[in-house]
Amino acid sequence: MARVRTSKLPFDYAWVVLIVLFFGLMFSFGIRASFGAYITPWEENFAVDRTIVTSISLMSFIVYAFAQPIAGKYNDQWGRGLVPSISLLLIGGCLLLSSFATHIWQLYFLFGIGFSLGIAGCSNVTASAILSRWFYKKKGTALGLAVAGMAVGQLIIVPATLFMMNHLSWRTTMAVFSLVILVVIMPLMIFFVRSKPEEFGRKPYGYIDREFAESSQAEKITTTEKVEKSSIFAVMKVKAFWYLTIPYFICGFTDIGLIQTHFIPMAQGKEFPVALIAATMSIIAVCNIIGSIGTGYLSDVMHRSRQLGIIYAVRAFTFIFLFIIQNPWLLIIFAVIYGLTDMASIAPTNSLTTQLFDRYSIGTILGFVTISHQMGGAFGSWIPGILFDLTGSYDLMLIVCIILLFASALLVLKVPEPRYQKI
Repeated sequence: MARVRTSKLPFDYAWVVLIVLFFGLMFSFGIRASFGAYITPWEENFAVDRTIVTSISLMSFIVYAFAQPIAGKYNDQWGRGLVPSISLLLIGGCLLLSSFATHIWQLYFLFGIGFSLGIAGCSNVTASAILSRWFYKKKGTALGLAVAGMAVGQLIIVPATLFMMNHLSWRTTMAVFSLVILVVIMPLMIFFVRSKPEEFGRKPYGYIDREFAESSQAEKITTTEKVEKSSIFAVMKVKAFWYLTIPYFICGFTDIGLIQTHFIPMAQGKEFPVALIAATMSIIAVCNIIGSIGTGYLSDVMHRSRQLGIIYAVRAFTFIFLFIIQNPWLLIIFAVIYGLTDMASIAPTNSLTTQLFDRYSIGTILGFVTISHQMGGAFGSWIPGILFDLTGSYDLMLIVCIILLFASALLVLKVPEPRYQKI
């Protein structure tokens, strides 16, 4: 047993871990979200068409999705914060090497594979697994703040990338970000983050022996459906797993799939000016931050299954709103309401997952739940394009998304909430 260390900090050390993970997610997700800024420069630099360039994104998306449960598994096994630290080394190293690429095939390996493996190891999956152990109380708040780091990355890193590339080359821009990660973020992760508080001789934030014992007893009784095996195939026999993953697939289908990929051409089809569309995307990013932190806080005080149901239902109503948007002010209102629900599902989903499946490898389970979201995003970016080519509009796709989101709102209500079960 590790000796419990008394912190001399004016706050619990768990918040230090949260801050470092926040910046790790901010840079990893922000750089990943900036891929679109590199498309045109790569086309011109390597004399290739858009299909070849975007196939790098496709490869990156698939590698990122399926590497997350592996990264989560090794984060649980290795501990000591090795996975996020090594992942940052991989991200920074591959970015630096990519800045010297002379052939497009090199970017397939460096950016499409190496960089994406690094992103998978420094994602909200590993961050959630680590924070779920560092925070006994305020867990939902901590997860919400960590997810907000992703939104801040989208808000800051993406515009910064565009600004730097407007004044510098894409190679210099990529090299600058790689050095920030290698020189600043990675050392912070190495020295200040561990996968479990026991590795620093500490206890989780808010840990009280008596309350912990009572909570553990309640969770044992309320999760009688869970089997004793640690295999992912055993988890797939648990209904609650599907009640979470299917709605999360639909969540990815409607947010990173439809909106992130098709909102700009959808708004352009309604003849909104480019400046207004850009401002709308910024508003969505800001509201992502508010929604992430807010739902993270509510996860500590509210029935999380109902919370998810409300999030999916509200998002369905915003898609109904898209049918009638013709006025710029209505577009802004849509951005605010949708932005508050965009990343809001992550904290309560991760919080429920870590509590319902605590007997298993938390990182592995979070990874598989997140795969559903990422694959939903993949199909959500592909199918709307097909339907648009067939019908000439996004109306049919919006109807499908509205139906799916309302179905998700009902399905997620079936997820058991351990804190509200009677012992």
